[in-house]
Amino acid sequence: MRTKVPSDLRQFAMVQPEVEAVIQRIGLDTWDLLLIDVDGNWDRGVFTSKEGAEAVANELGVPVHDGWVDDRLARRMNKRDNWNDPGGTKRAL
Repeated sequence: MRTKVPSDLRQFAMVQPEVEAVIQRIGLDTWDLLLIDVDGNWDRGVFTSKEGAEAVANELGVPVHDGWVDDRLARRMNKRDNWNDPGGTKRAL
């Protein structure tokens, strides 16, 4: 059975290079699926089950990690921290 994949996540996985996924619990009944590319760009989907998030990652054909098993993906994601770079994009307050 095919899983319903949000269009923004499908587009990200198709366009961005070397995408990997991290699944993490963010609430009592919610799970994050973070897609992270080789340049540190990322996109996020929220799901009601871990199995649903895993199914989407599998449907997209990206390697999936259960949590932050090592700091490699965290370093990749944080290397584009534009909010803390001089002249970088700032969060709207």
